[in-house]
Amino acid sequence: MIYLTHFPHEFYVWIIFILGLVLAVLFLIAIRMMLLSRQRARSLSQANLDLKKEITERENAEETKQKLEIALLQGQKLQAIGTLASGIAHDFNNILYAIIGYTEIAREDVTKDSLTYKNLGKVLDGCHRGQELISRILAFSRRQHQQFDIINLKSTIEAALALLRPTIPASVIIHFHANEKIIILGNQTQLHQVLVNLINNAVDAMDGEGTMDISIEHASEHDPLLKQLPAKIAPSYCKIVMKDTGHGMDQSMMERIFEPFFTTKEVGKGTGLGLSIVHSIVKEHGGDITVNSQLGHGATFTIILPEYKED
Repeated sequence: MIYLTHFPHEFYVWIIFILGLVLAVLFLIAIRMMLLSRQRARSLSQANLDLKKEITERENAEETKQKLEIALLQGQKLQAIGTLASGIAHDFNNILYAIIGYTEIAREDVTKDSLTYKNLGKVLDGCHRGQELISRILAFSRRQHQQFDIINLKSTIEAALALLRPTIPASVIIHFHANEKIIILGNQTQLHQVLVNLINNAVDAMDGEGTMDISIEHASEHDPLLKQLPAKIAPSYCKIVMKDTGHGMDQSMMERIFEPFFTTKEVGKGTGLGLSIVHSIVKEHGGDITVNSQLGHGATFTIILPEYKED
């Protein structure tokens, strides 16, 4: 027969105390482990977010770098073509002067009601059209500084629209939005040329029927278009956005749209100099122009220009 040993009461108290202490320590250790686990999870989550952010920033930087390289190559190409075109235009202009001179002399030797006189007149008309084309080529290739004045962009666009409305088909609807007053430094005549070219191109692309939205607004400092500028010359910029519902363009067209003599119009309906001159004028104003389009979904031209802030 086995007898159980009876321990003093204090012994059991100490046993309970030690067990309670061990359990408390284990509980604290468990809590500490849980806190460390959560802290580690938060650290890993933050590390993942930082890594994703760094990857995104690098991808954006690489994309911006590629766009700047493309813009630089485009600028160099335009400069080279402009120099070549300028030389050819001067030589061709000299030839036209000779043709015009001898044609006018020949007309003096025949009667004004003769067929020869009329045919020589058509030769002169062709020569004058050639001179007009040459003047446009020289305007593109010339990088002379124009006088810039303080211009209210809203008033400039309204004036261009008022000038063009009589020539635009009634089936083409143009909406102009300008909630803010935006001031720039620019050449009024050149800006009119930019607007007229872009609006006429949009009307042609819509085949005489469609809608065009024109808006001006301040450009956000985080606007991705500002990252494409080779150098910022002003603390703030504005945007002119011109969106049409025309037939649109594919990627290959958009890559060449600002090249001289490139046109999507039929033979005899376009010289291919309009948008190259627009590009040259915008660059001269310290800005940039981009196009976004898809075949069958219209086109959107966006012009970035530095704002003028009065002191």
